[in-house]
Amino acid sequence: MAVRQIQRRIREARVAPRTDKKGTTLVKRGHLLRSIRNSERGDSVIITAGGRDVPYARIHHEGGVIRPRNAQYLAIPLTPEAALYKPRNYPGETFVAKGVIFVKKDGGKPVPVYVLKKEVVMPGRAYMYLDEGDRSEIETAVRGWLMNQEGGR
Repeated sequence: MAVRQIQRRIREARVAPRTDKKGTTLVKRGHLLRSIRNSERGDSVIITAGGRDVPYARIHHEGGVIRPRNAQYLAIPLTPEAALYKPRNYPGETFVAKGVIFVKKDGGKPVPVYVLKKEVVMPGRAYMYLDEGDRSEIETAVRGWLMNQEGGR
């Protein structure tokens, strides 16, 4: 139930700060949303997000500075098409000027496709928590379950 509460908060865009892009903050393809799971250890329930397929879960929750690992700069896509390619594989003739990678389009007019940054600061968007409303709903469900168990004896 706690996992569903967290997923609902994300789906309903109740995560701050909101992104300035279209769509729901923290949801592009739904990988992060689907990575939220629970497990039991003794008498505790552990809720986690991320994993091998979603390594960005922690930075989205806590925020932080992102720096390039294997290059001098991060290449930030400026268009949806650019997000589909690594800069070196972008189709067409590209060149770099003033920290921007351009591609020459038909007619020879350069179009910016990536901006190069030494680092970016990502704001934290805490989503792994239960608020009072969530707790109240969970407590009600647990009490109901316990009453059913006692009544069935």
